[in-house]
Amino acid sequence: MNLRNLLAAGRTQWSSGPDRVGPWWLHLVFTGIFNTFIGLFLTVVIWTFQQRASFGQILPETLLFTHCIGYTIHLMFRLGERLVGNRPKEEWSMPLRAVYFSAIPITGVFIGYSIGVSLLGGNLFRVIASNPRLFFGVLAFSLVLSAFWYQFFAARMRAAQAEAEQAEQQARAEAAERQAAQAQLSMLQAQIEPHFLFNTLANVVSLIDYEPAKSKQMLERFIEYLRASLLTSRRTEGTLADELEIAQAYLQLLAIRMEGRLRFAVDVPEALRREPFAPMLLQPLVENAINHGLEPAIDGGTVTIRAWTTDTELCIQVADDGEGLPPDTDTPRRSAGTGVALANIRERLAALYGPAAQLRLAVGDAATGRGCVATITRPLQT
Repeated sequence: MNLRNLLAAGRTQWSSGPDRVGPWWLHLVFTGIFNTFIGLFLTVVIWTFQQRASFGQILPETLLFTHCIGYTIHLMFRLGERLVGNRPKEEWSMPLRAVYFSAIPITGVFIGYSIGVSLLGGNLFRVIASNPRLFFGVLAFSLVLSAFWYQFFAARMRAAQAEAEQAEQQARAEAAERQAAQAQLSMLQAQIEPHFLFNTLANVVSLIDYEPAKSKQMLERFIEYLRASLLTSRRTEGTLADELEIAQAYLQLLAIRMEGRLRFAVDVPEALRREPFAPMLLQPLVENAINHGLEPAIDGGTVTIRAWTTDTELCIQVADDGEGLPPDTDTPRRSAGTGVALANIRERLAALYGPAAQLRLAVGDAATGRGCVATITRPLQT
């Protein structure tokens, strides 16, 4: 344990009161330091008002008494902890706290002083009998010490209680935020755009009489897409493989509807498919590529999903060779609603992974200005 950790443990020792944490020997060390400071202070006081002996003559005897008293009080508090068990002292009534934090120091002063006198070869009762003023001096010292002890730990308990209440309020606020975020995510996951649903069903109906095989294939792909979407809507966490399953079901369905105008490819190594990946981050990018990149293009185009890693990041990319980006903007041609989707992705990335996670958009082919490349990067999770 280095000096910084030792001092930090010491602050915890004296700020936590009798309910201490840390190794037993560290408690003894800091109790000894506290006793030494008290002994030095009392030595200065005694030497100032009674200069019949030198400072060096007074100091050893004073330190003996302060260490005997301090370690006796330390031991009594430890025994008190054993007797009361693990019940937090913040739950005690005020009279019980007053008795506990006053009786132990007062009793500890008399017992510790008696031990010190015995170590010097004397007897406490004989010493008091020969000098009755000593009894009142010890009593006054014990009362002052007990008052200090009570006020010190009472203040620490009030501070600890306030910190606990603040932590509880913060925990409730964070829980409410998580619930709100989860509710928003559930709405996103469960949402199927009405026009997409109706157009797909209308296409199936129109193909039943003339191309029943194609109609059946389209309906099967639609069922796969719905199944994958519903499974995702019940999950709060998932993997990249889960998101790819939804994206591929969506692309397969659209490929049938758009016939030869839509082609797609997925280039994701098997090992990366097991990477944790939050739901509903990939799918909106795929929908953007179709709706605002390939649908407006007469010849359609290709959507490619890639994933790779660097030393520190996981990168997921959705690229298309469709209409591309308008000049001087970082968003594809789209309706206003799509901008909200991209903003939601950025907000969720920041909430889930911090500022290191980003969504970047770029032109696919700088020479022709066609295509759009959307790349999500987030820190690797160890």
